[in-house]
Amino acid sequence: MNIGLLLSYNEVDIIDEMMAANRRGVDAIFALDGSDDGTYERLRRYPEVALVLRDEAVAGAGKVRDHHRQALLDAARERYGQGHWYTLMHADEIFHDDPRAVAAAAERQGARLVNWAVMQFFLHPEDAGQDESLPVQTRLRWYSPFWVEVRQFRDRPGAAYRNGEHGRVFPRGTGRRPYGRMPIVKHYPYRTEAQARQRLRVMADRGFAGSATAGEALRTRYEPRYRLARRFDGDFRELEMARQGGLLAMWWRWKRWTRG
Repeated sequence: MNIGLLLSYNEVDIIDEMMAANRRGVDAIFALDGSDDGTYERLRRYPEVALVLRDEAVAGAGKVRDHHRQALLDAARERYGQGHWYTLMHADEIFHDDPRAVAAAAERQGARLVNWAVMQFFLHPEDAGQDESLPVQTRLRWYSPFWVEVRQFRDRPGAAYRNGEHGRVFPRGTGRRPYGRMPIVKHYPYRTEAQARQRLRVMADRGFAGSATAGEALRTRYEPRYRLARRFDGDFRELEMARQGGLLAMWWRWKRWTRG
Protein backbone atom coordinates (compact mmCIF):
# COMPACT_ATOMS: atom_id res chain seq x y z
CA MET A 1 0.00 0.00 0.00
CA ASN A 2 0.84 3.67 -0.27
CA ILE A 3 -0.55 5.47 2.79
CA GLY A 4 -0.75 9.24 3.21
CA LEU A 5 0.16 10.99 6.46
CA LEU A 6 -1.45 14.44 6.28
CA LEU A 7 -0.92 17.59 8.34
CA SER A 8 -3.54 20.33 7.96
CA TYR A 9 -4.23 23.69 9.53
CA ASN A 10 -6.93 26.13 8.39
CA GLU A 11 -6.86 25.27 4.67
CA VAL A 12 -10.61 25.16 4.00
CA ASP A 13 -10.23 27.20 0.80
CA ILE A 14 -7.94 24.61 -0.83
CA ILE A 15 -8.72 21.35 0.96
CA ASP A 16 -11.28 20.10 -1.60
CA GLU A 17 -9.01 20.94 -4.54
CA MET A 18 -6.12 19.21 -2.80
CA MET A 19 -8.15 16.11 -2.07
CA ALA A 20 -9.57 15.96 -5.60
CA ALA A 21 -6.02 15.99 -7.00
CA ASN A 22 -4.22 13.85 -4.42
CA ARG A 23 -6.60 11.23 -3.09
CA ARG A 24 -6.13 8.92 -6.09
CA GLY A 25 -2.40 8.77 -5.36
CA VAL A 26 -2.79 7.02 -1.99
CA ASP A 27 -4.76 4.08 -0.65
CA ALA A 28 -5.70 5.73 2.64
CA ILE A 29 -5.02 8.97 4.52
CA PHE A 30 -4.36 9.45 8.22
CA ALA A 31 -4.60 13.14 9.14
CA LEU A 32 -3.54 15.37 12.01
CA ASP A 33 -5.55 18.59 11.98
CA GLY A 34 -5.49 21.77 14.06
CA SER A 35 -8.08 23.78 12.16
CA ASP A 36 -10.97 25.92 13.31
CA ASP A 37 -12.16 27.04 9.86
CA GLY A 38 -14.03 23.92 8.68
CA THR A 39 -11.05 21.98 7.30
CA TYR A 40 -11.57 19.22 9.89
CA GLU A 41 -15.20 18.74 8.91
CA ARG A 42 -14.36 18.68 5.20
CA LEU A 43 -11.67 16.04 5.67
CA ARG A 44 -14.04 13.71 7.47
CA ARG A 45 -16.33 13.59 4.41
CA TYR A 46 -13.79 11.74 2.26
CA PRO A 47 -13.87 7.92 2.33
CA GLU A 48 -10.09 7.82 1.71
CA VAL A 49 -9.51 9.55 5.05
CA ALA A 50 -9.27 6.67 7.49
CA LEU A 51 -8.64 8.82 10.58
CA VAL A 52 -8.50 12.50 11.56
CA LEU A 53 -6.79 13.25 14.86
CA ARG A 54 -7.10 16.67 16.45
CA ASP A 55 -3.85 18.41 17.33
CA GLU A 56 -4.72 18.79 21.02
CA ALA A 57 -5.18 15.02 21.27
CA VAL A 58 -1.60 14.50 20.11
CA ALA A 59 0.34 17.63 21.07
CA GLY A 60 -1.72 18.79 24.06
CA ALA A 61 -1.40 22.55 24.47
CA GLY A 62 1.86 22.63 22.50
CA LYS A 63 2.53 23.11 18.79
CA VAL A 64 2.47 20.21 16.35
CA ARG A 65 6.00 19.14 15.47
CA ASP A 66 7.36 16.66 12.96
CA HIS A 67 7.64 13.88 15.54
CA HIS A 68 3.86 13.99 16.11
CA ARG A 69 3.46 12.09 12.84
CA GLN A 70 4.29 9.05 14.96
CA ALA A 71 0.66 9.00 16.14
CA LEU A 72 -0.50 8.72 12.54
CA LEU A 73 2.10 6.09 11.72
CA ASP A 74 1.04 4.03 14.78
CA ALA A 75 -2.62 4.24 13.75
CA ALA A 76 -1.84 3.20 10.17
CA ARG A 77 0.27 0.27 11.31
CA GLU A 78 -2.46 -0.86 13.68
CA ARG A 79 -4.95 -0.94 10.83
CA TYR A 80 -2.82 -2.14 7.92
CA GLY A 81 0.30 -3.70 9.44
CA GLN A 82 3.91 -2.81 8.70
CA GLY A 83 6.03 -2.65 5.58
CA HIS A 84 4.02 -0.24 3.42
CA TRP A 85 5.07 2.93 1.62
CA TYR A 86 4.11 6.23 3.22
CA THR A 87 3.60 9.61 1.55
CA LEU A 88 3.86 12.79 3.62
CA MET A 89 1.11 15.24 2.69
CA HIS A 90 0.18 18.83 3.51
CA ALA A 91 -3.21 20.40 2.94
CA ASP A 92 -1.80 23.25 0.83
CA GLU A 93 0.17 21.03 -1.54
CA ILE A 94 -0.82 19.25 -4.74
CA PHE A 95 1.28 16.48 -6.26
CA HIS A 96 2.43 17.07 -9.83
CA ASP A 97 3.71 13.50 -10.06
CA ASP A 98 1.68 10.50 -8.95
CA PRO A 99 2.90 9.32 -5.52
CA ARG A 100 1.50 5.85 -6.11
CA ALA A 101 3.51 5.44 -9.32
CA VAL A 102 6.59 6.94 -7.68
CA ALA A 103 6.38 4.52 -4.75
CA ALA A 104 6.10 1.59 -7.17
CA ALA A 105 9.13 2.79 -9.15
CA ALA A 106 11.12 3.33 -5.96
CA GLU A 107 10.22 -0.19 -4.81
CA ARG A 108 11.50 -1.66 -8.08
CA GLN A 109 14.74 0.27 -7.63
CA GLY A 110 15.17 -0.95 -4.05
CA ALA A 111 14.99 2.60 -2.67
CA ARG A 112 13.87 3.38 0.87
CA LEU A 113 13.26 7.13 0.54
CA VAL A 114 12.05 9.56 -2.12
CA ASN A 115 13.15 13.20 -2.23
CA TRP A 116 10.46 15.48 -3.67
CA ALA A 117 11.19 18.86 -5.24
CA VAL A 118 8.86 21.53 -3.89
CA MET A 119 7.76 24.27 -6.28
CA GLN A 120 6.53 27.31 -4.39
CA PHE A 121 3.65 29.07 -6.15
CA PHE A 122 3.19 32.71 -5.23
CA LEU A 123 1.07 35.79 -5.79
CA HIS A 124 2.50 37.46 -8.85
CA PRO A 125 1.39 40.95 -10.01
CA GLU A 126 0.23 39.36 -13.27
CA ASP A 127 -2.34 37.32 -11.35
CA ALA A 128 -3.76 40.19 -9.29
CA GLY A 129 -7.49 40.83 -9.29
CA GLN A 130 -8.64 37.34 -10.27
CA ASP A 131 -11.86 35.82 -9.02
CA GLU A 132 -10.86 34.11 -5.77
CA SER A 133 -13.57 31.48 -6.23
CA LEU A 134 -11.57 29.98 -9.12
CA PRO A 135 -9.39 26.92 -8.39
CA VAL A 136 -6.04 27.80 -6.87
CA GLN A 137 -4.19 26.03 -9.67
CA THR A 138 -5.99 28.23 -12.17
CA ARG A 139 -5.36 31.51 -10.35
CA LEU A 140 -1.73 31.09 -9.27
CA ARG A 141 0.58 30.47 -12.20
CA TRP A 142 4.03 31.65 -11.11
CA TYR A 143 6.42 29.45 -9.17
CA SER A 144 9.98 29.16 -7.99
CA PRO A 145 11.99 26.09 -6.92
CA PHE A 146 12.20 26.31 -3.15
CA TRP A 147 13.30 23.22 -1.23
CA VAL A 148 13.81 19.45 -1.45
CA GLU A 149 12.41 17.18 1.22
CA VAL A 150 11.86 13.47 1.78
CA ARG A 151 8.14 12.94 1.23
CA GLN A 152 8.00 9.17 0.87
CA PHE A 153 9.55 6.35 2.86
CA ARG A 154 9.30 2.57 3.00
CA ASP A 155 8.27 1.43 6.46
CA ARG A 156 10.09 -1.33 8.25
CA PRO A 157 10.00 -2.74 11.80
CA GLY A 158 11.62 -0.47 14.35
CA ALA A 159 11.35 2.71 12.27
CA ALA A 160 10.09 5.54 14.45
CA TYR A 161 10.11 9.29 14.91
CA ARG A 162 12.29 10.48 17.75
CA ASN A 163 10.21 12.09 20.47
CA GLY A 164 10.65 15.86 20.56
CA GLU A 165 12.45 16.05 17.21
CA HIS A 166 11.45 18.70 14.67
CA GLY A 167 12.98 19.31 11.25
CA ARG A 168 13.19 15.66 10.22
CA VAL A 169 9.99 14.65 8.48
CA PHE A 170 10.53 10.90 8.10
CA PRO A 171 11.20 8.29 10.82
CA ARG A 172 14.60 7.10 11.86
CA GLY A 173 15.39 3.52 10.98
CA THR A 174 13.88 3.40 7.51
CA GLY A 175 17.19 3.16 5.68
CA ARG A 176 18.68 5.93 3.57
CA ARG A 177 18.84 4.66 -0.02
CA PRO A 178 17.15 7.36 -2.17
CA TYR A 179 15.11 6.95 -5.30
CA GLY A 180 17.00 8.10 -8.39
CA ARG A 181 14.60 10.89 -9.38
CA MET A 182 12.96 13.90 -7.73
CA PRO A 183 9.21 13.97 -8.30
CA ILE A 184 7.52 17.36 -7.98
CA VAL A 185 4.95 18.73 -5.56
CA LYS A 186 3.28 22.13 -5.92
CA HIS A 187 3.03 24.26 -2.78
CA TYR A 188 0.41 27.02 -2.41
CA PRO A 189 1.01 28.75 0.95
CA TYR A 190 -0.35 32.16 -0.13
CA ARG A 191 -3.58 32.01 -2.13
CA THR A 192 -5.15 35.45 -1.68
CA GLU A 193 -3.76 38.87 -0.94
CA ALA A 194 -5.58 39.07 2.40
CA GLN A 195 -4.24 35.68 3.43
CA ALA A 196 -0.70 36.64 2.43
CA ARG A 197 -0.83 39.86 4.43
CA GLN A 198 -2.12 38.04 7.49
CA ARG A 199 0.39 35.19 7.28
CA LEU A 200 3.34 37.47 6.61
CA ARG A 201 2.41 39.54 9.66
CA VAL A 202 2.46 36.37 11.73
CA MET A 203 5.84 35.42 10.24
CA ALA A 204 7.22 38.88 11.00
CA ASP A 205 6.02 38.56 14.60
CA ARG A 206 7.94 35.27 14.80
CA GLY A 207 11.16 36.85 13.54
CA PHE A 208 10.98 36.09 9.81
CA ALA A 209 12.01 38.78 7.35
CA GLY A 210 9.70 39.81 4.55
CA SER A 211 7.32 42.40 3.24
CA ALA A 212 3.58 42.25 3.91
CA THR A 213 2.79 43.66 0.46
CA ALA A 214 0.97 40.71 -1.04
CA GLY A 215 0.94 41.89 -4.66
CA GLU A 216 4.73 41.89 -4.82
CA ALA A 217 6.36 38.83 -6.35
CA LEU A 218 7.25 36.52 -3.47
CA ARG A 219 10.75 35.91 -4.81
CA THR A 220 11.65 39.54 -4.01
CA ARG A 221 10.55 39.10 -0.39
CA TYR A 222 12.77 36.20 0.44
CA GLU A 223 15.96 36.74 -1.54
CA PRO A 224 18.28 34.95 -1.86
CA ARG A 225 16.03 31.88 -1.50
CA TYR A 226 14.13 32.65 -4.72
CA ARG A 227 16.56 32.74 -7.64
CA LEU A 228 14.27 31.63 -10.44
CA ALA A 229 10.65 32.48 -11.21
CA ARG A 230 8.67 30.98 -14.06
CA ARG A 231 5.12 30.97 -15.31
CA PHE A 232 3.69 27.46 -15.13
CA ASP A 233 2.10 26.16 -18.32
CA GLY A 234 1.50 22.60 -17.15
CA ASP A 235 5.09 21.45 -17.67
CA PHE A 236 8.14 22.05 -15.47
CA ARG A 237 10.47 21.65 -18.46
CA GLU A 238 13.91 20.32 -17.47
CA LEU A 239 12.66 19.72 -13.92
CA GLU A 240 10.22 17.04 -15.07
CA MET A 241 11.27 13.60 -13.82
CA ALA A 242 11.71 12.21 -17.32
CA ARG A 243 14.20 15.00 -18.14
CA GLN A 244 16.17 15.27 -14.92
CA GLY A 245 19.12 13.16 -15.99
CA GLY A 246 19.46 11.51 -12.59
CA LEU A 247 19.49 12.56 -8.96
CA LEU A 248 22.96 14.11 -8.92
CA ALA A 249 22.22 16.28 -11.97
CA MET A 250 19.01 17.47 -10.37
CA TRP A 251 20.81 18.36 -7.14
CA TRP A 252 23.24 20.55 -9.06
CA ARG A 253 20.42 22.33 -10.89
CA TRP A 254 18.59 22.84 -7.63
CA LYS A 255 21.65 24.28 -5.90
CA ARG A 256 22.22 26.74 -8.74
CA TRP A 257 18.64 27.96 -8.85
CA THR A 258 17.96 28.21 -5.13
CA ARG A 259 21.32 29.30 -3.77
CA GLY A 260 22.91 31.23 -6.63
